[in-house]
Amino acid sequence: MPSNIYLLPMYANKANLKENRYETTHVSSVAYSSGGIKIELSETNSLVEDRYSLNLASARYIVEGSTTESREAMIHHHPKGHPERHLQFTLRSRNQVIRISLDMLDDEDYEKCIKGFIFISQEIISAEKEVYKIKQNLQDYFFNDKVMELEHEKDFLIAQVKRAYGKNKILDNANKPIKSKELAELREETHLLPFLEW
Repeated sequence: MPSNIYLLPMYANKANLKENRYETTHVSSVAYSSGGIKIELSETNSLVEDRYSLNLASARYIVEGSTTESREAMIHHHPKGHPERHLQFTLRSRNQVIRISLDMLDDEDYEKCIKGFIFISQEIISAEKEVYKIKQNLQDYFFNDKVMELEHEKDFLIAQVKRAYGKNKILDNANKPIKSKELAELREETHLLPFLEW
């Protein structure tokens, strides 16, 4: 039986939180959509295996079904594919996937990383608000006040990312370690910068 992690509901705005239980998964999510822009923060637990993900996705659409800008940040683990716990970023404008291995973490440290991801998500969502000139208060739309308690977990997660870089465990599409020039380019991406500020 998998050990499930349910953290997003503790820090999400309950009024906008959706909970969906399916045959094999449980999904908690908060989504904002307006004027061709969609931002969603979702947590998925498998009910049948040890698989978990917390995903922040944003997209800007010009016409229905046509994505013009799409970015995704995820903290994830799965027994198949890439079994290690990791962060993954999909930057469709660059046709690029970046994977950061979070190795040597026990369950408690992994939960700290997830909480750090939740804290950083609010920073990314605030940046999206500025980029897309959204008038809605997205901080209040997505989160409750308890999210501010997670700042130390953000620091813990960033330390893990820095450690991964030092061990050549930040990988590109071809599973090659990124170098300092590529790191500088990645720091220009809204969804990546808060994870790479060290």
